[in-house]
Amino acid sequence: MPGTRFPRHARLLLPREFDAVFQSGRRERGRFFVCVVAAGACARARIGFAVGKKHLPAAHDRNLVKRLARESFRARRERMPAVDLVLSPGREVSRGDRVLLRRDLDALFDRVIAGPIPVSASVRTPTPVGGEESPR
Repeated sequence: MPGTRFPRHARLLLPREFDAVFQSGRRERGRFFVCVVAAGACARARIGFAVGKKHLPAAHDRNLVKRLARESFRARRERMPAVDLVLSPGREVSRGDRVLLRRDLDALFDRVIAGPIPVSASVRTPTPVGGEESPR
């Protein structure tokens, strides 16, 4: 499928990028995952993963979750607004099989596509000094 690659510029890589999403984003919850969505710093959607050992102690399970999430994100990236996402597994993730996990990811990303686009602090109109608008 065209546009289904997962290039480097489609990923959140730096800790400050993750911090920005966690500080200004809104949370979308699925049965197995939590996705933090913030206004993007780039023209297209980007994703990062926060998949720790707390809910998935085995490395092969963490890798499976990330692989499923990348596949679902790649399939929907072209339709997503310019947002930055951080995806984390929830407590229930170890109880889901591949089909249930993928279904939950697809539904979560579809909600991001259909939902309101978050406004970043840098895009908001600054309030003039004194708190009032100046007359023109």
